[in-house]
Amino acid sequence: MTPASISPISPQDSAHLKNMLRQVFDSQIPNYGDYNLVCASRSPLSDGGPASGTEYYVVGYRWQPLEIMIAPFEADEVSPAGTPVELNMTNLSHAVELARDHYETGTSTGAVFYFEVQPAIELPLLDGARTLVQREDYEDFSAFMTQFLTLD
Repeated sequence: MTPASISPISPQDSAHLKNMLRQVFDSQIPNYGDYNLVCASRSPLSDGGPASGTEYYVVGYRWQPLEIMIAPFEADEVSPAGTPVELNMTNLSHAVELARDHYETGTSTGAVFYFEVQPAIELPLLDGARTLVQREDYEDFSAFMTQFLTLD
């Protein structure tokens, strides 16, 4: 049973959320069309559930050249929330998988990001929580990260 505060998952909702995230990413990133996207989060809670203080990112990644763009966004409004950061072979200080699907990446200038990517993620939109289903993107991103983790 779905809690009353969370809308049921539908392919249309996920497609709409993906389009919204694409707009947030595209508005900030040059050459945006070259990136695959996943939605990632970082929760201050150890169980990883949605909570006040959870940070959300649109993570753009591409296989050639191998790189990641991390673009923070405000989940409630689905709007940009900070300066995107690029991680690639020229500035990557480290990339590790802390636990399954939980990553830490850092740049040589000191920017560090902790994030989690799951097949489905709950976003606390202003009009109520919605679940983004990103199973295929998650699988591709997991394969990408296996290769990306070997760079540092």
